[in-house]
Amino acid sequence: MAIAYHTDPGAKRPDNQDYVGAFTNSFGRTMVIVADGVTSNEGGEVASAMTVEHFGHAWESSQLETIVPTIEWLKNQAIIENQTILEAGQRFEELSEMATTLVLAVLFDDQIVVANLGDSKAFLLHGDELTQLSFDHTLKNEMIRSGALSTESASNLPNARSVTRFLGVDQHAILEVIQHEFVGEDMLFLTTDGITKVLTQDEIKATMRLEASLDIRVFDMIQQANNHGAPDNVTAVLVTHEKD
Repeated sequence: MAIAYHTDPGAKRPDNQDYVGAFTNSFGRTMVIVADGVTSNEGGEVASAMTVEHFGHAWESSQLETIVPTIEWLKNQAIIENQTILEAGQRFEELSEMATTLVLAVLFDDQIVVANLGDSKAFLLHGDELTQLSFDHTLKNEMIRSGALSTESASNLPNARSVTRFLGVDQHAILEVIQHEFVGEDMLFLTTDGITKVLTQDEIKATMRLEASLDIRVFDMIQQANNHGAPDNVTAVLVTHEKD
C-alpha cells in the first residue's frame, strides 16, 4: 500500500478550508480522511481541521482490526465529532455556523470501508473503470433516492445541488458507510468538490494512470484543476493497494 496527498487553495480562493490526513492504529490499519469546511460559513477551516485531527487521533488510539466493529466505531465517532463542533460553536460566537463535509476510507487487506457526509467524494479505479463509491448528499440525490421526485423533477429544483449533510449543522449528522473490495492494482481517490467541478472522470482517470510516482500524480491532479480555474479549494488523496 502507498499513500500520497496534497491540498491547495485553488485558483480563485485566498485561503484553504480543506484539511487532509492519514493515520494508522496499533494494528496497522490505516485511515485516510478529507474534510471540506463550508466556505460560506465563518470557521469552516476550524471545523475541517477539528474533524480530521479528532477522527485521526481517535483512530490512532483505537484497537480495531476488523471491519464490522470499525463501521460501528466510525458511525459513533461521527456523532461525537458532530456534537464537539456544535458545542464549540455555542462557546465561540464567531464559530457558531461552522460546518464541514467528510469523506474517509479505512484500509484492510483486500477490502476498504468508505464513509462520507456531504459531497466530498471517494472513487475506485479498478482496471480501466473509475467508479464513485461515495454518495453525494445533495437535495437532488436525496429526493431521487427516497423516491420523492423523478430524476428530471429533482434536477430542476432551484437548490438541486445544495448539500444536505454536514458535521456541525444539527443533530442529524448520519454517516453513510459502505464496504468494497480493494485488490491488485486498484487505486483509491479521495477528493473535495474543487477538483470534480473542473475535471472530468476521464481526466481524473488518466492522471491516476500516469507512469509517475504517486506524489507526482497527486500534484499533477491539483495543477490540472488550477489550470482549469478551480473555483474552490482542491484536495487529492491517492492510495494504491500495491506499493508504489
